[in-house]
Amino acid sequence: MSESHQPSPNELAVLVALLIQRYTAHRGKQITRFRLARRTLRKMAGRPKLRDQFVDKWLDVMALEHGWLVYAGAEEFLLIKSGAAKGWTKIAAKRVDDLVKRLNEGDLTAIDDAKKELIPHVEPVANKPALEDGEEAEVEADEEVEGTEEEAAE
Repeated sequence: MSESHQPSPNELAVLVALLIQRYTAHRGKQITRFRLARRTLRKMAGRPKLRDQFVDKWLDVMALEHGWLVYAGAEEFLLIKSGAAKGWTKIAAKRVDDLVKRLNEGDLTAIDDAKKELIPHVEPVANKPALEDGEEAEVEADEEVEGTEEEAAE
């Protein structure tokens, strides 16, 4: 029996792109964003640990060759199809120009003032986490990703 092969970052990107294609065919509609568990990617890569250098190369290949932008989180990767955000609101920095100007002038109290003005962000209570790599987890993730607030209300 031959030794197992660990895919390169380029080969792993091909596998992930095919995973997306097959999922899209199964669902019968295009997806523009989804979550991928780190454990799933590690399993697909045939590695006990995903090293930062390996992940960085995979991120580049996913973006440049397959058109997917990836945010690497601690437990999962968030993928968004390049161009899917074209209709999103674009925010200019003019609302903080006063603070940026002060920082450029060497006034470090600008950050303290920003912190005082900033309203603390409170994370919403998360739903029960999905089981990684399980069929139920895929169904939950599918519904979260593809449904809109309007569809959920129906």
